[in-house]
Amino acid sequence: MRRKTLRQTTVLKGIGLHTGMPCSMILKPSEQGYISFIRADIAGSGTIKAELNSVSSVMRGTNLSNAKAEVHTVEHILSALNAFGITDLIIEMDGPEPPVMDGSALEYANAIIKAGFKQIDDDYPILKVTKNIDYKEGDIVYKAEPSDKTKLTFIFLRDHPLVSRQEYTFEVKPDNFLKEIAPARTFGFEEEIEFLRKNGLAKGGTVNNCVVITKTGFTTRPRFENEMARHKILDMLGDFKLINKALTNIHITCSCGGHKSNIEFGKILLKETING
Repeated sequence: MRRKTLRQTTVLKGIGLHTGMPCSMILKPSEQGYISFIRADIAGSGTIKAELNSVSSVMRGTNLSNAKAEVHTVEHILSALNAFGITDLIIEMDGPEPPVMDGSALEYANAIIKAGFKQIDDDYPILKVTKNIDYKEGDIVYKAEPSDKTKLTFIFLRDHPLVSRQEYTFEVKPDNFLKEIAPARTFGFEEEIEFLRKNGLAKGGTVNNCVVITKTGFTTRPRFENEMARHKILDMLGDFKLINKALTNIHITCSCGGHKSNIEFGKILLKETING
């Protein structure tokens, strides 16, 4: 696989899902060899590399940091970059959190397509899986296995009459991402809202960017019957971008996972495939 960046700079603006703070995010073409975030609002903040070692928090989102700065909830933008094979990019932000937009990755995907692509004449490492790799913690289960295609499967289970079980399998291709995964929005349950607010989260959440599941229905109509499972795949794709290797000929199945377990399994994949 060849490295790839954007052909031209593009800008997205909005408020963050959890911080509720405004942010202008500039995606700048680069050939630096990795994706990085820069907090332009913090003098001397330096570069925050998009890699597993930079993960600082995984509470309802994936946050990255260096010694001087932190960026929150980066999984949606990273998901879109992963789907389109972007390996090199500078993401400059004047706030702590990327814009939530409509709660999905669709506007990110469209902005990336509009900016265009530039191939870099250098290889990008591939995550080679030559054996089954398993991870289990309580109800959370992951399995990676060799495959003739690159696929992600998520099984969503919840003790709730409306969304007790959802399952979806996604073949990782840009066109598929645009139609099947990118539009799937952030979601939450009505009973979780008070907890999130008390912990300083979801300050930017509204019915326009989040599907809230109540005891009897939804605050906004789901875009898919299995939107929860699809959004979990969106998050997985974003979190796995931090592995900094291309997912190729691999089928990863996850049941009941989240950001914390995505990161843990990413570390396991990186360790188990070093000699693969």
